[in-house]
Amino acid sequence: MHRAIVSHDVILEARMNSTILAVILLILIVLPVSADLTVINTSTPQTIVKADTVTLSGSGAQNGSITLWIFGSNYFATMTTTPDKKGNYTFTLKPADTNRFSPGKYAFLIQDPGANQVFEIGPLSWSDGSIRISDRGKVVENIGSPATFPANIVPVAETVLNASDRPDVDDIFTPYYFYVEEPTIHFNRENSAGSLPDQTTGEALLITGTTNIGTENQLQVSVRNATSGDLVTSQTIPVVEGANTNQWTYSLNEPGLPPGSYTVTVGEQKYTTKGSASAQLMIREYLIAGNSSFIPQPELPPGTTPFDVLLPLLISGAALAIIGIIMLVSLRK
Repeated sequence: MHRAIVSHDVILEARMNSTILAVILLILIVLPVSADLTVINTSTPQTIVKADTVTLSGSGAQNGSITLWIFGSNYFATMTTTPDKKGNYTFTLKPADTNRFSPGKYAFLIQDPGANQVFEIGPLSWSDGSIRISDRGKVVENIGSPATFPANIVPVAETVLNASDRPDVDDIFTPYYFYVEEPTIHFNRENSAGSLPDQTTGEALLITGTTNIGTENQLQVSVRNATSGDLVTSQTIPVVEGANTNQWTYSLNEPGLPPGSYTVTVGEQKYTTKGSASAQLMIREYLIAGNSSFIPQPELPPGTTPFDVLLPLLISGAALAIIGIIMLVSLRK
């Protein structure tokens, strides 16, 4: 049997590696594992448009249920979901939810209950309309009424975050912030008077623009006679994702529209007064040779004037007239 001989350096190195491994394991045990958002689907990056669908998906939820706090101008709500076995979870805000938002900055707080799987921090609605923050049922902060929330919602969010730093509280809050906007639609190539470039009848019509609403929406385009208001044509078009803002395109194949003045309105279908825009469009008649309103003008050679062309014609005409007179006199004789 062979006896292994280990040097002092090898033993020392092994002890150091064991110590490092123990420290790493201790850190993993001490540091809390919390849920984080991994996928955020909003109208545009960091922006939520009223009546759009918003999806917040996350992972790492190993401590039971997850609660989402939402508050901003004149709004406060919480919602709780149970993650799957892998710790994945999703919150979906439907149009009915986001339609209640007001323009401004909103805070979204993801609350993980921590290792004890119990939510210590929670909201309480008070009779005066204010929201009180409680620690296991005991009021510790008053963030006021949603109607009085400031435009800068960050201090209100920090009040909730500070409450989670209380002793014996292991709830973990992760803040996210978004801007809420009203839906807007813009026409490309629209001038300051609200008019689009004139078009010609008989040709295909193409109108483009931008919008801040999400790609899950449809836009309704209507073209009306600007004088009578009668509907000429309408069409539903999609919203297409763009680099900086979403895009839309309306097209009408040949022969396009008859000559006249039109009002083009593009609207988001969830709204009646907001989320729409209109522009004026003039369709002009296409003039061709033979049309009574079109008289083609001959082109003159370079360096010539109308008199230079007219003089030879006058001389030729006079010569023909003299010849005609001579022939008439000869016939009479």
